[in-house]
Amino acid sequence: MYAKTKELLLKYGIPSLAIIVVVVQLFFVNTQKLNKWKGGGYGMYTGIHYFYDQIYIPGLSVDSLMEDNIKMKTILSRLKLMPNDINLEKAAKFVIKTTRKDSIHIQIWKPIVNSKKGTFSRVLVNEVHLKKSQL
Repeated sequence: MYAKTKELLLKYGIPSLAIIVVVVQLFFVNTQKLNKWKGGGYGMYTGIHYFYDQIYIPGLSVDSLMEDNIKMKTILSRLKLMPNDINLEKAAKFVIKTTRKDSIHIQIWKPIVNSKKGTFSRVLVNEVHLKKSQL
């Protein structure tokens, strides 16, 4: 009886579990803007690594913000990893509190390479305009 259970588990259980993991990953990539590189890495070679995404804040140097504040670096790195509305709003609120500005405009740009045409461009992934009065 033990050998039969082991055989069924190896034959159907493990492949079923692998399929479930892939389905969950694809669900999060398509609904929560989870980066393809995370959560199992399915599709990681279909796009440029999220490290090369650019956070643009007019009037501020993002590199300087990240260099001076470890929490800022953590929040903005998380924003690059998952550029969804929730993380974008958290980052905007933290930047407003840290820099004491009245309003903030944050954009996330993703690099796009077209190997057939030999071109490099950027695409706007997400953006937010937030005023201090909205906090």
